[in-house]
Amino acid sequence: MCCMKKALYRLETYYKQKATASERDVLVYLLNQTREATAIDIHTLAKKCYCSPATIVRICKKNGFKGFKELKLALLNDLDFSRELEQANIQNSSGQNLQTIIINALNENIHAIQNTFSLLDFQELNTIVDLLSACRYVYLFGIGASFLVARDLQQKLERINKKTILYEDIHLQLVSSTNIEQGEVAIIFSYSGLTKEIIEMARNIKQRGGIIIAVTKYGSSKLISLSDYNLYVPQIEAPLRISAGSSRISQLSVVDILYQAYLASVHSQSMDKIIATNKLLEKKEEE
Repeated sequence: MCCMKKALYRLETYYKQKATASERDVLVYLLNQTREATAIDIHTLAKKCYCSPATIVRICKKNGFKGFKELKLALLNDLDFSRELEQANIQNSSGQNLQTIIINALNENIHAIQNTFSLLDFQELNTIVDLLSACRYVYLFGIGASFLVARDLQQKLERINKKTILYEDIHLQLVSSTNIEQGEVAIIFSYSGLTKEIIEMARNIKQRGGIIIAVTKYGSSKLISLSDYNLYVPQIEAPLRISAGSSRISQLSVVDILYQAYLASVHSQSMDKIIATNKLLEKKEEE
């Protein structure tokens, strides 16, 4: 049985690259109303999307599933972890002791990292590394908690002499997005992929011919529709998103993966720079 954690990712990729006009409405429903889709039969879905059951079967088979039933099982597998976390987050934790709360928090982070790995597309990652190797500058964008993640990548890349451009001020980020030239690379961090200012930046970059790499939750969003490449994090936040903890852990994991992959591709030059940087820092500490 083809029941993988990457079912939503497969559908998203198919939607962006190969879907016909008649298939798009079905895919939009599957990506945006995933829970509802797993609870209905193929005929109900066909009615909702104004298509024939044959269209749905064709989508399933083109994405490696024998039929709609098998696709639903794969989607349920994708959603299982998110649902468990959501239920755990809305429970009243007032009766829990400190140790239990800490263990639950750490388990969420562990699962966030595991699910981030399950979404990793190595072919996409290699292409992104090649883009980073070829570009003069890497433009970075992110707001709120996502800005902190962008800053982490900036610090890593600057230490190995890869020039980056990142502003903390949102207005300066917007200006920066209008300065990108044809073929230059921008990495945009946004968990939701829906933030108004982020979408405006992405549109600016797209209009100017820049290459957009999005680090965002997988599924379907405006940012994904504008991006050229995606590094996905799982949908693991509770509805209220009291803190952006788990999504930030996932994004930081993506940063580490991207940095290590890039470092491996330019190993000799990077190691010389790292050694020189460390010596400089040691000298400053001695002073």
